[in-house]
Amino acid sequence: MRLQLKIILSFFVFIFLSFIASYITMYVIWQKNVEERNSLYRERISLSISETLAMYYNSRGSFDGGFENVLVNLMTNVGLDPEKDSVGVIDSNFEWIIASPEAIKQNKSLVKNKIDSNEYLVYPIMVDFEKIYQPDEKLIDPIKRRITEAFRLGFITAEQANIMITEIEENQSSILNVFNNPDNLKLVGSLVFLNEELKLENKYFNLLLISFFIIIFISIVVAYLISRQIASPIKKLTNATLKISEGIFEPIEMKKSSNSEFSLLTKSFNSMTNRMQEIQNQRKQLFSDIAHELRNPLTVLRINIEGILDNKINPSEEKFEQINDQIILLSNLVNDLSLIATSEAGELKLNKEMVDITNEIKESVDSFTESANQNKIKLSNEVSSTLFLDIDRSRIKQIFANILSNALKYINPGDEILIKIQDEKESHIIKFIDNGPGISEDKLDKIFERFYKIDSSRDRNYFGSGLGLAITKQLVNAHGWDIKVKSKINIGTEFYIIIPKI
Repeated sequence: MRLQLKIILSFFVFIFLSFIASYITMYVIWQKNVEERNSLYRERISLSISETLAMYYNSRGSFDGGFENVLVNLMTNVGLDPEKDSVGVIDSNFEWIIASPEAIKQNKSLVKNKIDSNEYLVYPIMVDFEKIYQPDEKLIDPIKRRITEAFRLGFITAEQANIMITEIEENQSSILNVFNNPDNLKLVGSLVFLNEELKLENKYFNLLLISFFIIIFISIVVAYLISRQIASPIKKLTNATLKISEGIFEPIEMKKSSNSEFSLLTKSFNSMTNRMQEIQNQRKQLFSDIAHELRNPLTVLRINIEGILDNKINPSEEKFEQINDQIILLSNLVNDLSLIATSEAGELKLNKEMVDITNEIKESVDSFTESANQNKIKLSNEVSSTLFLDIDRSRIKQIFANILSNALKYINPGDEILIKIQDEKESHIIKFIDNGPGISEDKLDKIFERFYKIDSSRDRNYFGSGLGLAITKQLVNAHGWDIKVKSKINIGTEFYIIIPKI
């Protein structure tokens, strides 16, 4: 799976889980508020309407005679709209007894389904039949309606109802109290009204659903943009690494400078690529230099040996000395390369012992004094105090010899080479200072590279293979020290070896 798709899916899952958590939290809070609000709503609607209807019913004996108008007035008084809200009274068969204009349009099956689905709320209308009516002509009709309602509610049989009505019509003074029994509170119908809580829940759910899809859409867009921003540099890095595996070292283009992690990673990768390209070039140059360095003495040997075999060259002692010099040159070159390779691999073994390095410096200076005098160069040694160090004597002499011979090659007659030791707080510093022509700044960082020569136009055989300072650096590092150089044109050069104090 692609990285960008993984990021988008992760972002989507995170948003989805956050949405679910927020939904649960919001729903609990919202539900509590809705329940509190609707409990007040139920109480206001049910008590106001059902108690008023019960009172009217008690006085009239039934829900006949304009009760729809009464219901409409009650709805209006409590803030309901008869044209929109469904409110009414039903019997046990879900038939409307009285209802608002909107409710009366619905049959009993629809009413039952809406009650079952909690879309309609039901509230009982209870009437207390304990009151005994006194004989009165004005009450004859209501009493008849009450007898009919008593039959409907199951208080009396049809036969009893007919007898009672007949007796009332024949003898108005003989009125029976058919409702005078221990269970006087009776259900005469059920008030039905719209569940506003469900309407609010539906609205809330629809709003939440719309919000969910909007958030999901925005999340996907944002995740895509973020993932693209993240995946793009990684894709570039992947392509660049694939090119490196094919031997192509190309840095990644950076549009603008930034301190973000990817920008820093890109900078590091480009630095690595440039360094690898540089190493590759150095490797190619190394093979070229090795081939060149080997070619010269081998060519001389081949020409001389072939000339002797063909009797074109007299095999004199002088000629054999020339051949031997070329063999020694080849041997030294191979030994130098072997030394560098061993040191770089960390396998160079040192035979260390506690030695006064002052004596080693003095012996090295003495060995080059005659050569310096011949070239009219002043060689000054200002090292006097003793300094005992744990060193490999032969390797230290090789270090000093390489530095001094290199200085003598490049400085002019009349110049001076000065050797001294400077004592610092954390290290001893051995300095080799000359007032020669100096080295340009662009060459200083390459001076310790293999086969590198400051002046390549000079004679290669005289000035050596270019491995001296490379070997010097490896030997210095093998002792746990460091060597650096600084120089200015026409002022001079200073090599200094930094020896940490233990």
